Amino acid sequence: MARVLVVDDSPETCELLELLLSPEEMGLDLEVVKATGPEEALAQLQRGGFDLMLSDINLEAALDGLDLLRAAKPLGVETILLTGFGTLEKALEAVREGAFDFLSKPWNNEELKALVRRALVRREGQGRKAPEANPRLQPSAMIGSSPKMMDVYRIIASLQHSRSTVLISGESGTGKELVARTIHTSSDRKDHPFVPVNCGALTETLLESELFGHAKGSFTGAVSDKKGLFEEASGGTIFLDEIGETSPSFQVRLLRVLQEQEVRRVGGSRTVKVDVRVIAATNRDLAALVKAGAFREDLYYRLSVVEIVVPPLRDRWTKDEQTGRIVSDVSLLLDHFLLACSRRDGRPYHLRPEARQALERYSWPGNVREMANVVEHLTQLSRGREITLEDLPDKVRQESRVRSVPPVDAAGPLVELIEGWDHLPSLEELERRYIQVLLKHEPRKSRIAEILGKDRTTLYRKLKDLGLGEGSDES
Repeated sequence: MARVLVVDDSPETCELLELLLSPEEMGLDLEVVKATGPEEALAQLQRGGFDLMLSDINLEAALDGLDLLRAAKPLGVETILLTGFGTLEKALEAVREGAFDFLSKPWNNEELKALVRRALVRREGQGRKAPEANPRLQPSAMIGSSPKMMDVYRIIASLQHSRSTVLISGESGTGKELVARTIHTSSDRKDHPFVPVNCGALTETLLESELFGHAKGSFTGAVSDKKGLFEEASGGTIFLDEIGETSPSFQVRLLRVLQEQEVRRVGGSRTVKVDVRVIAATNRDLAALVKAGAFREDLYYRLSVVEIVVPPLRDRWTKDEQTGRIVSDVSLLLDHFLLACSRRDGRPYHLRPEARQALERYSWPGNVREMANVVEHLTQLSRGREITLEDLPDKVRQESRVRSVPPVDAAGPLVELIEGWDHLPSLEELERRYIQVLLKHEPRKSRIAEILGKDRTTLYRKLKDLGLGEGSDES
């Protein structure tokens, strides 16, 4: 279990943060401790055991969030600071002092939760065990906080004490087997076998023999009796991947197993009772196959007692209706795979802002599997240096360039830069106006830095040089 300390003058804000970081919201086994003043927060830190602290910078006391940051750093506690208007200088100091990141008030809830996840991932990379996933909600191997993934987590949670069959659908590479394993490990069957079978990789004869077993002499090469995987998985879960590729005759046999909870070995004369939960998966539209007569309707309904649709990576985002900000699972997954490679190779891997931006813009047609392969490729080529835009595969860079060009009907903000000017602006004037437009439409300084192709420190320096470091535009 990870422990998080939240610090704010307002008890209401503390309660809101406690709610946002609850196991039900985060899908992680987290304990939240609240402190409404710096002295109370210091006392809590000294007791130890915290992984992360979220604190307002401006506290109505002799000590502020920066003081708490300095106290937390020697203890190995990651810190996220919450900044209000007019706190740019303190935010800059916070970065220099080693804060993980900071968010502007009012914050976007999904962005805050995503940032907390990233901080805990880094905490894991520094030697502290990451929080175990709440078995009712989200095992640690599953990454993502988008609404569509939260729907997946909720269904998984509801299946904890169920033995109902489950049908998982989704594009190739979305992680259907991971979802199946998560259902198994989150259930009361977790101490029994999980047996995956790729139905599309075996011939009909081999598939039946593997799943149901065979009797001695039932076919050439059957030199002895053999248990099938249904028997081997007794008490646990069998995962039938690519179920849409199976033959009609196999579907008949599988339907009987589901109905009767028993199997008969190929060439055998007796049946064997089995206690197995069946989870099937497909990247095809089974309902359409049923209509086309290519898949048995009765089997379809038997398999789809509970249906889970795993969203493609391009759909794993949410938009804040008030700010228009987009929060995507892509960044979380990039950090996850980078950390995994760093731990494996014993060296840190980092993305340049422009490289991260291009990867976040990419549509990922191969989904999570493609991302894992791309990150593996990039880390092996980088040899420990920062991964740049030039290191990315051509397809990623090309798509990023296309998607970065605004459509004609979206050119309004660009027109704002020069409309109404009675003279041709200097480059500095144009840059200042452009940043003003960005600040108007995008509250996240980290995102603005990515758009400009600058790191955050350079952005803050630029804001100060252009006279944009004060006032309501800053947070």
